Amino acid sequence: MHAALLQEIRKHVNLTPEEEELITTSFRYKKVRRNQVVVQPPDIVIYDHFVVSGCLVQYYIDDNGIQHTLLFAPEGWWTTDLPGFLTGQEARYHIEALEDSDLLIISKQVLDKLLVKIPLLNNFFRILYQNAIMAQEERLLNVLSTKVEERYLRFIKKYPQLQNRVPQYLIASYLGVTPEFFSKVKARMHK
Repeated sequence: MHAALLQEIRKHVNLTPEEEELITTSFRYKKVRRNQVVVQPPDIVIYDHFVVSGCLVQYYIDDNGIQHTLLFAPEGWWTTDLPGFLTGQEARYHIEALEDSDLLIISKQVLDKLLVKIPLLNNFFRILYQNAIMAQEERLLNVLSTKVEERYLRFIKKYPQLQNRVPQYLIASYLGVTPEFFSKVKARMHK
């Protein structure tokens, strides 16, 4: 179970076997079922989640009750309500399992202790958080400045394994359009 986590970390930093053992004992396994909510406002965000198998979705519900899909977290991805996790404040975002999923989770308190014991791990999480910030900014610019067709092509490039695993209404929400409009766009693109 922890092999996928260690493989992900090894992409960015080299750790000793002792450090890897400390990491594996710091993360807890959690099985979640399809449609199970992992984080929801106004809960306090306790855990960061590494997806070993399955897929999670992160979304925001606006004041009109409209769901806005922010990201998908398939195998090998991390997800949490990052502002809430880092500050210990209430969640703003929902995170839900789209499929039965196996997760490795770590609390902020345990992570902070781990970062003191393994200073090199700070580099990994810095890279992880930097990538998350850059991805959010890119996504925001895409929604504001590109046509739906281009956004959809970028979605396929970013999440090639999800096109047939994720409900189409969630892909439409991620692209910032209604499901009906998304169906028309897909039909036009397939011609």
